[in-house]
Amino acid sequence: MTNNKKNNGGRPAGRRKTAKIEISIEPSVKEEFMNLMRVQGKMASVEIGLWIREYLKRYKEVK
Repeated sequence: MTNNKKNNGGRPAGRRKTAKIEISIEPSVKEEFMNLMRVQGKMASVEIGLWIREYLKRYKEVK
């Protein structure tokens, strides 16, 4: 039996986290976002990382 793990996004396999981004938002916005992530079974850091990668991809296509 193999131990295949499906990659649902986030950091590509074999790459280590090397940097952080800090944002400032209202506590109520953060709470609502985190609650939604929890309900959906997602991690905020993964979703934000996916958004950043998609944003960069779209920018490169326009350029």
